[in-house]
Amino acid sequence: MHATHSAPERRASAGARALVAVVLAVAVALAVEQTYRVFVFGSAAWSYARMNSVHDLWVSGLIRAAANPEIVFELKPGLDTYFKLAPLATNAQGLRDGERALRKAPGVARAAMVGSSFSMPAGVALEDAWHQVAARMLDARRPGVRHEVVNFAVGGYNARQNLAVLADRALAYEPDLVLFELTTHLPFMTQPDAFHRRAFVAAPRTHPFWQSFVVERIRAQLGPAPAADPSPYPPEALAAVEAAIGRAAAVAGGRGVPICFVVLNMDQRLRGNAHALAQAAARHSPCVVDTTAAFAGADLADYAIYRIDQHPNARANRVFAEVVVPVIARAFPGGAS
Repeated sequence: MHATHSAPERRASAGARALVAVVLAVAVALAVEQTYRVFVFGSAAWSYARMNSVHDLWVSGLIRAAANPEIVFELKPGLDTYFKLAPLATNAQGLRDGERALRKAPGVARAAMVGSSFSMPAGVALEDAWHQVAARMLDARRPGVRHEVVNFAVGGYNARQNLAVLADRALAYEPDLVLFELTTHLPFMTQPDAFHRRAFVAAPRTHPFWQSFVVERIRAQLGPAPAADPSPYPPEALAAVEAAIGRAAAVAGGRGVPICFVVLNMDQRLRGNAHALAQAAARHSPCVVDTTAAFAGADLADYAIYRIDQHPNARANRVFAEVVVPVIARAFPGGAS
């Protein structure tokens, strides 16, 4: 004789099966998500603090309004955290650097560095930043002289902001040389005057640990491919950057400080744009260096901080330093050939 089940029992059984199905689906989704994270981020995928740093600077909680409206925003002082997986700390002045005195110590050759995320740098420990590697290389080339690079670079800065940082902050540190970073996307970062006039309000911090990178990847694959930077540059875009380059050279020159323009580029598809920037800079300074050729034939995936972010990694930063050092060594007053 077969047992019969009441309607409430059948509903309970169906509910239990549905619950099991939901739990299994969630478990599979979490397993897929974590597997993808390990594929993209390596061992950092297991760290809450590091995974929670995988976002843009705008929504990182690391920036605040700058006192100078031309600069717009700046890094907060006294940070000790992560950004794009790498440790990120700032000094009492809000620079991604060690503590620096305004007055330069005897026996020190000092450069002031202005730039954006390639030189902040994003996703790279400070000791592996190209300008810090360069300082150590310069020490080896010039025994008896200690080289410093005071780092004013902040991700997202455009040429106008870098010009303002140079005039308002960097020259106060008594540099012997100014390093002015140029990247191929710079001509497309020009902002309207209103950007530099309205009060800056930082966006709320996001918490990427809780987002699905798998869903974002699927969405990116289904959506339109990101457009490449136009090449050659529209004349008006390049003209705006060259105007800032010219003013930066004049500001540094007015203080008797040489300036070197450093074009940081790895992508051979953008070598024409990099060359155009270098040519524009050469019209205003004898010291210009372009890193593009050093990456000819390279797989850019080997030089990115991780698979979904093409910012230069520590290996790329070392190549930058190797290319830049012979040029800036000559640019320092009394520098070696």
